[in-house]
Formats: sequence, structure tokens, C-alpha cells
Amino acid sequence: MTTSPQQPPWIAYVVPFDFPEGGAGARRVLGNAQSLVAAGYRVTIISAQIDRSGSDARPFAPGISLASTGERDAEHLPRALKRARYIFTGSRTRDWIARAPTPPAAIILYSGYSPYLLQLTGMARRRNIPLIFDAVEWYTANSTAGFLKSPYLWNIELAMRVLIPRLDGVVAISSYLADYYRKRGLAVAQVPPTLDVSALEPSLKSRSTDGRLRLAYCGSASNDLLDTVISALMRLDPEGNRILLEIAGPTADEVLALPGLAGRGAVPPGLALHGRVTHEQSVAITRAADFSIFLRQINRVSTAGFPTKFGESLSLGTPVITNLTSDLAEHLDDGVNGLVCHPTPPATWRIFSSGR
Repeated sequence: MTTSPQQPPWIAYVVPFDFPEGGAGARRVLGNAQSLVAAGYRVTIISAQIDRSGSDARPFAPGISLASTGERDAEHLPRALKRARYIFTGSRTRDWIARAPTPPAAIILYSGYSPYLLQLTGMARRRNIPLIFDAVEWYTANSTAGFLKSPYLWNIELAMRVLIPRLDGVVAISSYLADYYRKRGLAVAQVPPTLDVSALEPSLKSRSTDGRLRLAYCGSASNDLLDTVISALMRLDPEGNRILLEIAGPTADEVLALPGLAGRGAVPPGLALHGRVTHEQSVAITRAADFSIFLRQINRVSTAGFPTKFGESLSLGTPVITNLTSDLAEHLDDGVNGLVCHPTPPATWRIFSSGR
């Protein structure tokens, strides 16, 4: 990478997944990178993916370039070998940054946790490069036994409680994470998910083509209470005459395995399953809906994170039905840009039951 006097300083944004096809994480990084470009920086997103284009940085978007280090070269290996390789993940990224003719103004690490932090921290300190962590989640187990059996969760706890507090700063997606690291003495910027709304085309037209209320769910059934949503809709409209729920993400087998659909051999008429889809397809499904809908348990995972799909849905002109987790209470105006599902949500379910 070359730098001339006319070029602005550059920031290395490190991600441990494929980019741009990295789901909500990739959209988070892209939004932040575009904000940094607007602030006067150039950004190189350094991805762990294996790419035939090689490791040289190549243009991706205005002010943003993309490089691939091939860190994720153990996905096909047995679990034990994959875990052993994971311990050393980040070394190629460290070397890539160290080889740059001009050091970056800062390194921002999204996820990656202990392996990346152990690889990057020493190099950043030796070269006096600020190292910042983009904190967007804090996974935990449902039980002590589950935690003790998960080396991945050990790695997260080590990073969140020991390694990250030693860095130069944190970009926090939620007030929970922002407050935690401020109390640890770090410089913190709280930045919820950001989107390039100019690249999204909202739809304000009537969505329904058959008179049914059209809902959209795009996500992972492991993160959301999809079974709760489906069970409620089946009680209110078992024949699917008034409500259509379009589901993108989970496969048909995964949906049929949910407790609310136990014993059913076929998909109920009120559900339309799209399975795994591209981001563009999920955007189209959300845009065409009357509401997007998702529910989440209130725990540390949902409190520390912030649902990217919330802001994306509103940017598409589709109001959101959800319960209040994380900082959603600051953004969801009940009855204006969506509907709040309380533990007993009469207003929301009245809309469903009336078929409006």
C-alpha cells in the first residue's frame, strides 16, 4: 500500500469472516467504514476469507479497499485440528499490516477475540498504532456446564474481561457494552448499526396482494424466538387466511423442527419459507412486507447486542414488531415506526386477530 502526501490516513478494519458476504457483521463493518470515509479516512477491510484475487488490497467502494489473508483455511479439517489452527488465527493479518509501507492510523478489530488480539496487540504497541475493538456482542452459555464445555466461550470471556480492557479504545454497539468499558477506563464511542440508506430503496406502497397481513422474518432461529411468533400466528389464524409470515434464513427442516410445529409433516398455509437467501433477497422480502417481526429473550446476549435488522427494516419503509431488548426503547416508537410486544401485548395481537 502506498501513500502520497495528498492521500488521507488509512485505517485497517480487521474481520474474521468473509466480506462482503458476512451477514449482519459485514453490514456493520461496511457502515462503520463508510462513516470513517466520510470523516476523512481511507479504510482497508482485511478479511480472513480465502480469495483468488490474492492478498493485495483492491478497490471495493469509494474510499474502501478489501484485502484477503486466507486465515480461514481450516474449515474443512476435523474439529480438533480446526481448533488448533484457530489458536494462531490472526498471524497473517498481523504480518499483512506490518508489511504495509505506511502504518495505519488505527487498527479496528471486529470480533476475532483472543486469537486476533494476542496476535495484533504486541505489533500495534511496538509500532505505536492505536488498537480498537468493535464490540457488538457478548455470547454466553445457558448454564455453567455449557460454559465449561465450550473453549470458544472461554476465549470470549478472556477477550472481553482481560484483553480488550488493555486496548486503546472500543466502538460499542450498545449502551451495555459502552458502560462496561467506560467503567474499565477505556475511550468508548457508542455506535449502533449504521447503514448506507442511499443504497436502500424504501417502499411506501401497499404490500398486500391478497388482503392478508404480510409479515417478514429474516434471521437465525437460534438467535430469535421464531417459535413463539409462529405459535402465536397459528393460534390466531391457523388456516393462514388473514396473515402470511415469510421466513428467510432457517431451512424448512429447521422450521418444522420448532416445538410449535411438532408433529406436522408439512408447512402450515400461513408460512412461506425461503430458506437460505442472499442479503439482497432478504432485503426484498423485508421491503415487500407490512411489518418485519422478531422477538428475543432478554439476556446478556440480546442486551449487549443490537439487531441490525431493526434499522434496515425501517430504512426500507417497513415498520418493526418486536420486544424491547438492548437499546431499542430509544428507537422504537410504539404505534409510529413499529409495535412493541410487551409480555402481554394486547394492541399487537389485536391487529393480528382482526386481520388488519
